[in-house]
Amino acid sequence: MLPSIEELRKMRKNLGISQKELARISGVSQSYIARLEKGSINPTYDKVRKIFDYLNKSGQRATTIDITAERIMSVPVITCSPTDSITSALNLMRERGYSQLPVATMDRKVVGTVSESDINDLLLKGNTLDSLKSMIVRKVMGASLPQLDRSSPISMIYPLLKYSSAVLIMDGGELKGIVTKADILKAVEEYA
Repeated sequence: MLPSIEELRKMRKNLGISQKELARISGVSQSYIARLEKGSINPTYDKVRKIFDYLNKSGQRATTIDITAERIMSVPVITCSPTDSITSALNLMRERGYSQLPVATMDRKVVGTVSESDINDLLLKGNTLDSLKSMIVRKVMGASLPQLDRSSPISMIYPLLKYSSAVLIMDGGELKGIVTKADILKAVEEYA
């Protein structure tokens, strides 16, 4: 039995596969995938099967490839300080195209994470943009992203990415790199 369209959408997102990439592999347009995920079309069994098979194989490859975090991590890791203003952290996220930043001390010890959603929550609670200028990251940051050693295999990283947007790669307590779903997908395509 095939999974529901909602489950397929979650699988795609968890694997870090774009609608465009899935459309290319499935032989359909990106708008077809978008309409499928919204539930505005009734797909054929063959199309759903092809999409599921691709997503399933990608997930299985990600857990069986024996590559270490060190080989696929992105460096350097852009961080902000606990004492930075929220607006400066937000500007850095926008400039880099990130949705979150690790928060690290001067000696690169990770103490938390600040995300666009943390900042949006402040605005929804009635804070103004002007009030954010005087607020510091320490007051709004959340828990740190999961952390693994640089020798950790993809099979350890991949399950963490189902629940987190990234995994921090550490060496002796010092931040060395970051692995996202996109990094895993690149490794699967390159090494599989």
